Amino acid sequence: MKNESISTKKIVMTAFFAAIIYLGIQSFRIPLPAAVGTPFLHFGHIFVMLAVLMLGPKLSTVAGVLGLLVFDVLNGYIQAIPNVFVSTIIKCLLVGMIFQSLKKKAQGDAKKEYGYAVLCAAIYGITNIIVDFIWSTVELVVLGSSWSAALAAEITSIPATIINAGFTVVGIAILYVPVKKAYKRILGA
Repeated sequence: MKNESISTKKIVMTAFFAAIIYLGIQSFRIPLPAAVGTPFLHFGHIFVMLAVLMLGPKLSTVAGVLGLLVFDVLNGYIQAIPNVFVSTIIKCLLVGMIFQSLKKKAQGDAKKEYGYAVLCAAIYGITNIIVDFIWSTVELVVLGSSWSAALAAEITSIPATIINAGFTVVGIAILYVPVKKAYKRILGA
């Protein structure tokens, strides 16, 4: 019976993270300049990263994909869905597995675990920059741009992604410890 209640709590927490990921973008957006697309500073990636740290790779992938895609569908970013879907799966699974490994290595040392959480936020940000750059460049070429034009456009758009990556790292540095305490209390761990 205890396993069922933990499973139910994790399902509820996955849905909760999906909802706050959506709300983190919907409620707070500051437009950023870019040659391609309409990027903006938002809390979505911070909440995806918190889901990765709390839920692990698989459930955070579900929460991240759901939260981000619901935002895209409800706000007219349908064209972004393939990129968001693929990049969220890559980031959540990759960073989630890295954090699980590093957390074991920390052996209960809270300071090390905190440092690993912030490091993983940086890895998440770097992965986001790389995946978004590659995806968007190829997308522009498929739509008819030359490679040089696509690369130039994406290079000028990188600063917006870097700003969001930095914002994610700072957000995790501030929120990891209190969110972890609350999450443990909720799960009764």
